[in-house]
Amino acid sequence: MSNLSQRFNNLSLYKKILLILSTTLLFVFFAFVVGIQLLSQYYARELYTSNAQSLNYVSSFVSARMETVESGSARILSDTIIQTNLADIMDAPTSIRNAQRKQTIYQALYPYIFDDDYIKSISLILPDDTLICMGNTSDLDAFPLEELAENAAACQGRASWSAPASPPERHQHHAPASPGNTIVLYRDIRQLRHLTLDHLAYLYIVIDLDQLISDALENAGYSLSTHSRFILFAGNAQFYPQETYHPELYSSLLQSLNHGSSHYSILSIDHRKTFVIQGDFPHTGWNYLYFQDYDPLFSAIHSVLIRVILFSAAVVMIALFLALLLLRRILHHLDLLVEKIRRFGQGLPDPKDTDHYDYSLRTDEIGQLHVSFDEMKSNVKTLRDKNYEKQLLLRDTNIKMLQQQINPHFLYNTLDTINWMAQKYGADDISTMVRSLGNLFRAAVNSKEDLIPLKKELDVLKDYIRIQQIRFGDRLDFQLHVPDDISHIYVPTLCIQPLVENALKYALEFSDDVCHITVTISEKDTVYQITVANTGSHFEDDLIWKLEHRQVTPQGSGVGLVNINSRLKLLFGDRYGLSIYNEDGMAIVLLSIPKEREDSYAQIDDCR
Repeated sequence: MSNLSQRFNNLSLYKKILLILSTTLLFVFFAFVVGIQLLSQYYARELYTSNAQSLNYVSSFVSARMETVESGSARILSDTIIQTNLADIMDAPTSIRNAQRKQTIYQALYPYIFDDDYIKSISLILPDDTLICMGNTSDLDAFPLEELAENAAACQGRASWSAPASPPERHQHHAPASPGNTIVLYRDIRQLRHLTLDHLAYLYIVIDLDQLISDALENAGYSLSTHSRFILFAGNAQFYPQETYHPELYSSLLQSLNHGSSHYSILSIDHRKTFVIQGDFPHTGWNYLYFQDYDPLFSAIHSVLIRVILFSAAVVMIALFLALLLLRRILHHLDLLVEKIRRFGQGLPDPKDTDHYDYSLRTDEIGQLHVSFDEMKSNVKTLRDKNYEKQLLLRDTNIKMLQQQINPHFLYNTLDTINWMAQKYGADDISTMVRSLGNLFRAAVNSKEDLIPLKKELDVLKDYIRIQQIRFGDRLDFQLHVPDDISHIYVPTLCIQPLVENALKYALEFSDDVCHITVTISEKDTVYQITVANTGSHFEDDLIWKLEHRQVTPQGSGVGLVNINSRLKLLFGDRYGLSIYNEDGMAIVLLSIPKEREDSYAQIDDCR
């Protein structure tokens, strides 16, 4: 057993995974078996979908033909010859000409009965119970004419449909309908002349339902046989076909349809699995049931499936157990490696489980990982110790260098002394320059914040301008345009003064002309814009891009432009930065600050 374990430990990781995959094939086999079961369910759904589409065609076909008949009945209602003769008969019921008028109506119905292949007869029943029928007069015997006449009157001329009624010997209205092969459209004919809408007659159009359903099913690809049934219901009563088929099932199937349950089911009927689809005719509200033998192939597959599942269950359980043992053995050592890495990162010693296990004896990938990590850990510790010593040495060196640096307070005090001496001797220009220089030095040394109020930045700018105005005199014309309220505006530290310095360098130091410099603070929709414009210089095209890509060697504040542009992008995003262009003889630098960060600026300032 120990020898077998050692051989497995020395297998390559690839072979271990291959072994695990071999075990996984058993799961694939199990999944295949389950797939057969799912396939049978999928087949049932697809069978329903296919049949439902075809049966929807049947429903649509029948509804379309019924609508055609309704359209024909509307033409009969408005037919001038029929309307005129019926009105004349109603106005003069005892006229000797009524027989001729009825014959004229009979002839007028002739084109309508041949207008549709499914019309068996067209009948008019006059108020005196006279029957004018084009077709077989016995077609109306299957329908409750008195009840239909009442319904027709209540519908006020609208078309309605009815299935056959109970047999003549049954007069109770609650008796179930007798299956038949015809349906009837009925409606009230009213007088259109002078829009009196007086009752003239009742129209009955009998439809050959056998032929209509047969053609609809045939066009949908169905052939009714002993293995399939198509049954129509008015309410819960079957009216088509004449033969019944397990009527004890009708109620439950129709109830499931009416309550929105699944529209198909698989039932055992006469010891055979039967596929049943429920549906309705939206045009009339009738329901239908379609019975079809379920494919015997899937019954056989189901039987085989049960035997395969029982056999596979034991095999899969054994395979699963073996796979878990193998994975546990492999993952245990990987987990130890992960734990070693975690504890090393936290500065803790290795787990105790690794103390009694010598990974140097293993030749597989796991053994190599452990050995390599141990070697790396030792090297990292050595390097860390050496680096720590270097850091201590560097720290001592920096401390000594700082000790040798000039104390900023010494410089402040010296500048103050020069200022007082200048004032003592009346050198006001020198005093102003010294104070401004001191303010600039303090701003540069003490600028630790990323964002400062705009007022502080403008104070630095004003100190710088005072020095330069003393230096250049009338050659410098400086203008500052600022809104009344700037307390809520925050800008990056030292973002305006370097731009003005850049303008002075190229406009005054290399020219004797007067330089006009204008700094404008303006407010736009979503940003604050700071514009620095000057005369006497000109920007190259794409200067910022050229400076960043070292296509132009920066001179003076060229580095400052790149620095300000980078800081703007870091603080506010890539949408922001410097815009440099020339306009109306002036070199212009445009800087934008987003408004939406005003609240955060205020919070930053409060924290300070």
